[in-house]
Amino acid sequence: PNIWQQKLRNNLQSMGLLSLPKLRVWILIAVSAILFFFVLFRLLPSSVVQIWPREETISQTANIFLVLSGATIEEIPSRVRTMELMPVEVRIDQTLTFDKISKEFMGKSAQAAITVVNHSEEEYALRVGTRVMNQAGMVFRLQEPVVLGPGDSVTARAIADDLDLYGEIIGDRGNVPAGLRWDIPGLAAEEQQLVYAENHSPAFGGETAFRTVLHAEDLDIARMRLEQDLLATAKQLVDERRELYNSEHPEHNMEILYYEELTKSTFQNFKLPTEFLGQLVQSVPIDGEVIYTAYSYDSNHVLQLLSQELRMHVEDGKRLLEDSLTLNRLVAHVIDYNDELTWIKLTVDLSGTEQFILDPLSPTGAKFGKKVRDIVTGKEKDVAKRIIQNLPEVEDVKVAIWPPWNSMLPTIPSHISIEVHK
Repeated sequence: PNIWQQKLRNNLQSMGLLSLPKLRVWILIAVSAILFFFVLFRLLPSSVVQIWPREETISQTANIFLVLSGATIEEIPSRVRTMELMPVEVRIDQTLTFDKISKEFMGKSAQAAITVVNHSEEEYALRVGTRVMNQAGMVFRLQEPVVLGPGDSVTARAIADDLDLYGEIIGDRGNVPAGLRWDIPGLAAEEQQLVYAENHSPAFGGETAFRTVLHAEDLDIARMRLEQDLLATAKQLVDERRELYNSEHPEHNMEILYYEELTKSTFQNFKLPTEFLGQLVQSVPIDGEVIYTAYSYDSNHVLQLLSQELRMHVEDGKRLLEDSLTLNRLVAHVIDYNDELTWIKLTVDLSGTEQFILDPLSPTGAKFGKKVRDIVTGKEKDVAKRIIQNLPEVEDVKVAIWPPWNSMLPTIPSHISIEVHK
């Protein structure tokens, strides 16, 4: 240590510091300290203010007439916007094998001893043929009249119907076990809670046997089923044509007007096997054709039209976010049409997003940045954040200060850096 002290003394002597008076040494130390703290607390502190501009939704609405090509429409004023109405017509021919033929019951109906219970304070009289029904939808009918006083219970014989509540043959399913509850559908709902039936012994005698006989009602159901299948196939084909058109014409977007009143369905050339009426058959073929017409328009054209008008209504100091102008934000409603469907009137609404321009390189952003620096210089961090957050141009804000132990923003405005996130 002595050697080191001697070396340090020699170095200080060579620098001339030991020869300085003590006052000058203390003055040098004081000036250095002042400069250090000035740099530390005045020149070194800085702050970064991150700002997210506020976004608002604006919308533009327009009425548009879709007009069939070549049609002359006197009802449409000349100043009104018009676009082409594009019909999409498909023709489908289809054959259906119908096997839901009516079943005629040929078996035996189940029988049961049904005990009717009256928990009400009134007398009830049930005539022959009164229906009782269990939770499975099986219907039995009383074969004897039943008169019930308050608190009485009477047992009567009942026989199952041929078909249950859902049109299915009961047959041997009617041989139900004992202990089931049977409601009486002819009574009001609140009365069914007090007056009902039970079978204390299993039902018996039910046998399932049937034959299928074609009736006129079966052909009506078959025709309805074929019409439904034809329509479903036609709508699917229309969708396929729309997708094909859009893939071949990327600059357009065919939009189908899926309104029942704006489609035409013409069923023709139906061939029904009426010669089999009353005969024992398992299934019958049925053939028919549909001409289905749907109507569409180019939604991309509508989007471009309303986007252009929306840009004209953007306020000063704001900009329209182009990525917000999408087909998903385009809403169209049909408000009128004529019986011939040569024109259809739409009201279309497009909503977009506008954002305050706070980019420091823009005149508006530079003015905003100066305003922010003026109002937060020297403020506490939380106070500054709250002040900026309340500005109408700001959606969100974050404030970072250096050095981190500082709680105040710099007192020099130029030391406050503003970053704007788009």
